Amino acid sequence: MHDAELPATVASVSRITAPKASDVLADALRGRIRSGQWPEGLALPSERDLSVQTGLSRTTVREALRILELDGLIEIRPGRNGGARVCRPAGDELSRQLELFIWGRNISAQHLHDVRSALEALGAESAARMRTESDLAILHAKTEAVERTVHDLPAYLDANLAWHMAVVQASHNELLVSFMEVLAQAIHEATELEAFDSPDVRSETLKIHRAILAAIAAGDADAARRRMTRHVLAARDVALAPRTAMPPTTPHAPRGKPKGIRTSAGKAAKGRARPRAGTRARKGAK
Repeated sequence: MHDAELPATVASVSRITAPKASDVLADALRGRIRSGQWPEGLALPSERDLSVQTGLSRTTVREALRILELDGLIEIRPGRNGGARVCRPAGDELSRQLELFIWGRNISAQHLHDVRSALEALGAESAARMRTESDLAILHAKTEAVERTVHDLPAYLDANLAWHMAVVQASHNELLVSFMEVLAQAIHEATELEAFDSPDVRSETLKIHRAILAAIAAGDADAARRRMTRHVLAARDVALAPRTAMPPTTPHAPRGKPKGIRTSAGKAAKGRARPRAGTRARKGAK
């Protein structure tokens, strides 16, 4: 072939990115755990044995084990009789990942309230079907706590959040509770106090709380869903309504997590700063 007949271009290939060896090993071990091949409580081979078996360095093996520990799939105990054992995730990982997703994707207050509306309606319906006498006693106590704080706005918002979480917890749906722990807290932390600084708003809230509680106590799932849906949609409208600009005031101190709420996310967040949802979007309110 003459030079004039050669192709005008040279073939090329795309850049190839090889995964880290520690990620590959973590995926392989994760697969054995999730398939049930390695059941809860099983002791994993030592770092040295895993290194010999896989042909990877002990540093790589240690990094892979650390990934699984962060996933909540193994626990690593130091010492002579320590080592890595398979464990069941406690739920912290779901909460942590959802917190990071809300913060990292800058989820808007509108979308937080929309999801909350759907989940809380389901929670109230399920609570009417699944609640125990103990759940009802807790709900009565939380209802009275809201009523006692009606003239103390920050305390009222804390007590209101605790009431809503008590309803969801009465559903005995662990997945629903895990989602609501993070979602409700994200909305709570982004609450503008002025949105609920109205005696009329708080008075209506007390009435609907009693109505929802009555439906749950009676086992009326349809009524519980309808009433909770109206309640959270009304709260959304109040929270997202445009408000007249106020003169500068001293910022409110962070309220933190209200007392009496059992959250797995709280344990996971201990010792590190928690992302604040909605800080780059217009704040919503609980």
